[in-house]
Amino acid sequence: MTLMNDVSFRQMMEDDLEGADELRRLVGWNQTLGDWRRFLTLSPDGCFVATKNRILLGTVTSITYDQTLSWIGMMLVHPEHRRQGIGRQLMGQVLTYLQGRGAKCIKLDATPLGFHLYEQLGFIPEWTLTRWQGQGNTHTPPLSGPSNVARNLRDADWEAVQEIDKSALGVSRGSLVRSLALNSRRVLVWPSEGRVAGWGLLRAGTNADYLGPLVCCENDGASALVRELLVSAGNRLVFWDVPDGNEAATSAVQQCGFTPVRPLTRMRLGPPIVKSDPQAQFAIADPSAG
Repeated sequence: MTLMNDVSFRQMMEDDLEGADELRRLVGWNQTLGDWRRFLTLSPDGCFVATKNRILLGTVTSITYDQTLSWIGMMLVHPEHRRQGIGRQLMGQVLTYLQGRGAKCIKLDATPLGFHLYEQLGFIPEWTLTRWQGQGNTHTPPLSGPSNVARNLRDADWEAVQEIDKSALGVSRGSLVRSLALNSRRVLVWPSEGRVAGWGLLRAGTNADYLGPLVCCENDGASALVRELLVSAGNRLVFWDVPDGNEAATSAVQQCGFTPVRPLTRMRLGPPIVKSDPQAQFAIADPSAG
């Protein structure tokens, strides 16, 4: 445990999750209590909190994929306790932990609020993305032809799904995507017949449904997945995080009537040993997870 002006920094525990979710509510983020449990399950030693008088003031999480890429997320500081060094100290905690485990490449998706802190810590921008929001679509016309139809994921599809996901992100994150799928409204693969070439899911968030990850190198397949997942959202609000360099995805999100909410910047600390392909990512998994 580390102390700073009566603020304590330590590893996150199960008992912290409700306080962490209350902090998430204060800043208006979309994750759920189940997402917090997922972070702690996947990385029980790599998530940290800041507390004062047993009140939770800040959080940060991390996940490591393939022992190659580590991802930092959920960097939150209570709005009334910002600009006191809490965020910097939390980042110090998680970076010390990850580098002590031999992490060579560490990434995160930065909000405008956190960008300058990460830049000061040595992170450099790789590319940008945008959060879009819109309504689910209950009136999408059916797509013609079996090759243009997505279908529900089956257990036998998981090997192909994980290979597709790995080719887009640059590392395998099988435990994460399986966990996300278990708690999703719908998980689809494309095409409905033959070799699986794309996949995507829609899951519930606190403020809106979340579209992603959605990974497909073929635009027709990505469009089919998007349309059927938005049908599953009905008339609920949907968030959709799109790499700005993916012109097909940006065009699709605009055609679906979504509007931009906020920019994000993917940043890296360490050598570029993990090369992701934003052109294959029609929707990322979550800024907290990559």
